[in-house]
Amino acid sequence: MKKTLSVVLTSAMAFSMFSAVAFGKTSADFTDLKDLDAATQTKFDAMISAGIFDGVSDTTFGLKEEMNRAQFAKVAALIMGLDVNKDLQTSSFTDVSVTDAANGYALPYIEALKTANVTDGYAEGQYNPAGKVTKEQLATFLVRVLGKDAEAKALTGTDATVSGWAQGYVAEALALKLLTNNADGTFGGITNATRDLLVTGAYEAKQQYVPAGQVSLTEAKATGVQQVTVTFNKPVDTTKATVALTKGTASVATTAKFADDKKSVVLTLTDVKVTEGEYTATLSGLDTASVAKATATFTAENEKVTKLSFVNAGEYLAKSTKALIKIKAENQYGETATINGGSYTAYVSGETKSLTRNADTGLLEMTLDTSAQQSEVSVIPVNVFLTNSSVSVQKTFKVGTEPYVTKVELGTLKYPAGKTVLSSEGDYAEASIARYDQYGNVIPEGAIATDRTDFTSVVTPYSYDALKITATDYDTVKVTLEDAVEKAADYTATIYVGSSSATLTVKVESSKVANKVEFGSYAGVLAHGDKDKYIPIVAYDANGTQLTAQEIADQATAKRFSLSISGATTATGNNGNDAIVKTGEHKGQIKISSVDASVNSVVFMNLGIYSSNVQTNVQQSFTIQEARKPETIVLDGDKPAQKAIVGGETTIKWFVKDQYGEKLDSTISDYANDYKVEVTVTGSTYASLTGLDANEFSATELAGFNKKELKLTALATGTAKVEAKLIQNPGKTNENVLKSVDSSMEVIANSTDLTYSIKPVTDMYATLDSSVVADKEKQLTTGTEWAFNGSLGRKLVIKAINSSGDEVAIPAGRVISAASSDQNIAKVVQDSGDVVVIGNKAGTATITVVYTTADGSAEDKSFTVNVKADAITAATVTADATNDIALTAGTVVDAYTLLPNLKVVDNYGVEYTDVELARYADLLGIQYVVTDVNTGGTVSVGANGKVTIGAGVTEFNIKAVVSGKTATTLVN
Repeated sequence: MKKTLSVVLTSAMAFSMFSAVAFGKTSADFTDLKDLDAATQTKFDAMISAGIFDGVSDTTFGLKEEMNRAQFAKVAALIMGLDVNKDLQTSSFTDVSVTDAANGYALPYIEALKTANVTDGYAEGQYNPAGKVTKEQLATFLVRVLGKDAEAKALTGTDATVSGWAQGYVAEALALKLLTNNADGTFGGITNATRDLLVTGAYEAKQQYVPAGQVSLTEAKATGVQQVTVTFNKPVDTTKATVALTKGTASVATTAKFADDKKSVVLTLTDVKVTEGEYTATLSGLDTASVAKATATFTAENEKVTKLSFVNAGEYLAKSTKALIKIKAENQYGETATINGGSYTAYVSGETKSLTRNADTGLLEMTLDTSAQQSEVSVIPVNVFLTNSSVSVQKTFKVGTEPYVTKVELGTLKYPAGKTVLSSEGDYAEASIARYDQYGNVIPEGAIATDRTDFTSVVTPYSYDALKITATDYDTVKVTLEDAVEKAADYTATIYVGSSSATLTVKVESSKVANKVEFGSYAGVLAHGDKDKYIPIVAYDANGTQLTAQEIADQATAKRFSLSISGATTATGNNGNDAIVKTGEHKGQIKISSVDASVNSVVFMNLGIYSSNVQTNVQQSFTIQEARKPETIVLDGDKPAQKAIVGGETTIKWFVKDQYGEKLDSTISDYANDYKVEVTVTGSTYASLTGLDANEFSATELAGFNKKELKLTALATGTAKVEAKLIQNPGKTNENVLKSVDSSMEVIANSTDLTYSIKPVTDMYATLDSSVVADKEKQLTTGTEWAFNGSLGRKLVIKAINSSGDEVAIPAGRVISAASSDQNIAKVVQDSGDVVVIGNKAGTATITVVYTTADGSAEDKSFTVNVKADAITAATVTADATNDIALTAGTVVDAYTLLPNLKVVDNYGVEYTDVELARYADLLGIQYVVTDVNTGGTVSVGANGKVTIGAGVTEFNIKAVVSGKTATTLVN
């Protein structure tokens, strides 16, 4: 006797029962399935809706009935998606006949199994259609469907209720959680399988099933007005796979979310809706050999309204000056339609009324004045339809009595971006509030007196007023954390309107409190005469979690620490907490304003926390070193080009280092006459030098030298040299040159021995197609501010090297012409011999440039540019921590000028500095915030980025905020 069905897996063994076939019935249609738990119900619904299982009657599923081999053949063939010839009248098995009243229906399914080499019967020439299927036979079938035949054969078992041949298959089925043991711990393999086991076992196998062969995109379709679902024939590696969406040749920006089974992905359009036209989904990121079909196309349609329905709770409207009617418009995807209210027509008692679309709920709303109607007598017929269509809804409302609040509902509490709790002072969360009348309809603002719609609130447990409940507006409740709480907790805010109430759970996290403090690692030295040195500190809370710099600053503001310092000048207010920096680059560090102690003396610091629960302190000492003085000059940045042809330019930057290896901008006044930097130029007829307004810099003026950017421009064949000398005891008998550095430019004749290249162009923003970029930035012809002189394009830079690989500076403006392979993606803008490439729409294009070489001949080079539609955001925002300037009352300045060296670098690598920060303020979304103005002073920031400094201002902080990233400068 044959013991099992022999299963041969091929790529065709797809679980077709999970395709979207609608047979109408679900588990709810069968009385013996009504008590299933939710998880099991999901499995049964999948099998029933796919048409693989039906009930034994219209109302009974037959949950515990045994299945015979004929029934099993039908289920197996459907599960595996086999081709079934339902017209077959004869069988290859002698005991299978179409005339068999009980089992003849299974003939085509049995033959399909045999054709697919899934079974060769029960005995020679026989199938035994009326025979039962045992649990161990079911286990074997499911294991082999998953391709685990070899694994099963390698296993053994000792379950006495399982046949010897089936031990491995049962063990593997249990390991894969396809089936489970009985309550007594045995499997009962030779007992007959009931219908519920086959349903749940097959469903579990589907979750693990991976078809053999290559990956293919099987379908792509619009499943929402901003959503496309793409399916695969098998799971994909979601760590590598990416799916892009295009409409025609244009890329469509999306975010992707793969399904848990990794066999589909939902693409959510980020900027636009799905509109009429042909779309293509393209799979990439996987090995090419593993992909059979990487694209799927579909034709989409514009959003359309398919159904209108009233949302009001019943047939009554209150007698009021503002009775609100709500209508839900559904689109073809079953979503709330996004089409605006002006696209609909409404007739109320024969008069035309306007509809508006609520941006928060998406519902259409119409407000009626029913105050002149008779209660319980008047009726109001309402007819709403999509203009110029047959989609409509009608309802006749009755007029009731005047409205009063009978119910209050609160929406989900929305916390600050990126947070799930309120944790810092000033944090707030908001929730919607709706007031309902006696008929279950929303009472709009102004419908009744405000004293009947205003709310009061109670917070439990009592928060000592740390949590404040206010109304942002009529429809919004605001919960603000006004003071730190002692411990994390869930608070309940109960909102009362009249006799009605609703509650919110507010999650509050206690602010970090320092319970331990240490000095951090300080790698530098403290030298006599030093100013503005910063010593790091490290603090921990009671759980041992290290506090951030901001949290340390907050603790200092709360006077948590005790700090004393001898041998140096620091702020001493608030028990030393004023010496801890509250903002900027050195936030959370101790600021030493000046080191006045003599050489070899000691600066001593004592830092502690003293409270009723914590008594801790640490000490740190620094031996004062000799005052800083110049020791050497070093190159700042890349090595300048040493060779050039006439018109070529090179840039040189140097800076002075002290004896401790740090950049030195100034030394103490005692050394003012002991050192100087002297800059000389030779061969000025061969190259001109710009950027130098003085040739000598004293020891107290070194910052001026360190900031110099010197530029040599080739004039004629020959060699020019710029030299900087660091001189000790200048003009004295013991004058000594400590360091001499120079940079030469050899101007050579036009040479044919040069190799040219174009500096790579990085990703660019789709500027011209963007609705957020100012029109002047898209100008392709000369203007005050146009694409050529803006920051959003990329200027082409042609570089040259000689046969030795040395860079040769060559003149700019060499471009003869430039062209883009696809101007829909990238355009070129030319001004004389210079060219800028600017992005149009997302995609990749090739730019071909023709330029002149040094000997006057022409060459061409091509390169690719990648244009993206990702919105411009800040990658980094930096600025100097302090700005020591004279503050004059009434001064109005650009905010960016108050943050020295303010620089924003966007996600495309573009740097914005100086006046560019004002030019692109709107595009970048730059905001400026002024805080901590000294007592009695006022500083204001206008929407135009202008700062007005009032009388009496001596100090304040100004913060630049871009895309959530910040840089802060202390202005004093």
